[in-house]
Amino acid sequence: MVSDAIILPFFWVITFCFITSIGYALTPFKAARGVLSRNLFTYFWFGLGLCIMFLQVWNLFLPVNFYTWVGLFPFAVYGAVKMFSDKILQDIKYPGLFPLLLLIAVFIFLVIASFDNLFNYDTLAYQFYSIKWLNSYPAVKGLGNLYSLLAYNQSYFLFPAFLNAVWGGYKGACATNGLLALVICTEVIFQNTRHLAGKEKLTFLGIFQLLFLPLCINIGVQNLSSPYPDVLVNILTFKVLSDLIKCIDNKKIAFQDVFIIAFYCTLGVVIKLSFAGVALGCFLVLITLSLSSKSLNISSSLKAIALFSLLIMPWMIRGVISSGYIGFPVSMFGFDVDWKMPVRLLKVNSDFTIGFSRTHVHGSVALAAAHGYEWLPGWIKRTFTTFGFYMPVLMFFAVCIISKFSKIKLGKLFIILSPVGASIVFWFFTAPDLRFVVFTFWGLGLASIAYFISESEYRWLKFFPLVIYAFSIAVIIKNWNNDIAPLGDLPKQQFTIITTKSGLKIRYISGNPRKDDWQISDCTLPCTVFPDTNIMLRGRDIKDGFRTIDDEYKTPALNRKTKY
Repeated sequence: MVSDAIILPFFWVITFCFITSIGYALTPFKAARGVLSRNLFTYFWFGLGLCIMFLQVWNLFLPVNFYTWVGLFPFAVYGAVKMFSDKILQDIKYPGLFPLLLLIAVFIFLVIASFDNLFNYDTLAYQFYSIKWLNSYPAVKGLGNLYSLLAYNQSYFLFPAFLNAVWGGYKGACATNGLLALVICTEVIFQNTRHLAGKEKLTFLGIFQLLFLPLCINIGVQNLSSPYPDVLVNILTFKVLSDLIKCIDNKKIAFQDVFIIAFYCTLGVVIKLSFAGVALGCFLVLITLSLSSKSLNISSSLKAIALFSLLIMPWMIRGVISSGYIGFPVSMFGFDVDWKMPVRLLKVNSDFTIGFSRTHVHGSVALAAAHGYEWLPGWIKRTFTTFGFYMPVLMFFAVCIISKFSKIKLGKLFIILSPVGASIVFWFFTAPDLRFVVFTFWGLGLASIAYFISESEYRWLKFFPLVIYAFSIAVIIKNWNNDIAPLGDLPKQQFTIITTKSGLKIRYISGNPRKDDWQISDCTLPCTVFPDTNIMLRGRDIKDGFRTIDDEYKTPALNRKTKY
């Protein structure tokens, strides 16, 4: 464990440099640079998207393994050389003593937090298992027939699988969200060093980012070693809002700025469909800004659409491969393929996803809540009494009311909050669970407060950096990890062997169906928690995929053997 603690910081730094170099090497539209260019962190987030784009295509034919790093290595080398020749690294300045001390504290905190193996439920239910399949096989046809949770089309898991390919035993996978949290915290601190030092007047963007800093430090901290997509979804929400503020404050948006923000939105959708609301709202704002600033041209727009399609098309193909549907459990856009998942299985997963997000109750209650509105009173009571909901909403309405009397115009704020509004509407009608939109609601409240402060003159603002330091340190102290555990130490599950009608032997982990207690962890392939004797191989090998003999729903398992 001591060796892992020494390796982890170096692993983060090397991965950051590798991905940033790729982003710099392949960033397009450099002739139309805007306010988001010449920023190492922009190149990192863009490089992350490019890596996921590459991995989506790679995994159609090959498992995510060490050779994926080899395939990307030439681009990283070229980008690193180009950054040195373009003197990009000269833009990195000494942040000052107190910002540096805060950054060191955040770094140590995130390293220690990564050694907490209190994995969240979904991580043990299917996320480690998804990573295992990605590291072991190319995209497998009909994988959802074996275990329906593997049919969810979330390209995020390609990235922890990518890191796990070079630092195995799930150590790389468990280091994923710590890396993302560290990068976003470092970005906020480095971009606001003069604000933190009290040497520059606070701006709308600076206040917004610094108000978010304690949240960025705290992001996923209770389950930081869990490689789950919500951390990146929240970060991209914050990134999109920050970059929109930066571009709007600049009053002229360049085409490269439009492209980068739109790329983040497209990336968010392929990572998790819950980001679609933010993406839709942001696209509308970007189109409006581009038309007003006349930054669009047909040639560049067609190139950008082609690049976006390289993210979307492989994602769609992967969805069809795993389930027969583009966006399981959404029933639209199903394809008539022999491995297509049974309609009833699709409906059960769709109803459970919707119903559980509305009720936080398992079993038949969750399934029933997918229809009608009987769930609404309980949802209102639970949601409206949650701090992460009522506080940012109160902030927003307080700013709206006070601005009426202080004659502060809120037009610019409403434009920036358009993606937030679209996201909240989409969230409510799909899966209204607050954990999916943590940064969306805080974006609503903190953007409102930041805008109001930036439009006002208060003497106490000179103490604002001290408040940020205090809150950041308080978050670190409150959430300090005292339960140190080995990195990537997964619980082992007992299983039985079942034999299907076709003679296929499958490992089966028995949980508690009434509580949806299905912790499959990293069970040896193939494994499931939904025993179905109708499952069969499509060919002679696992890599050929799975299908069902008929459209019968899950039947009791036969021929169970002893536990292992």
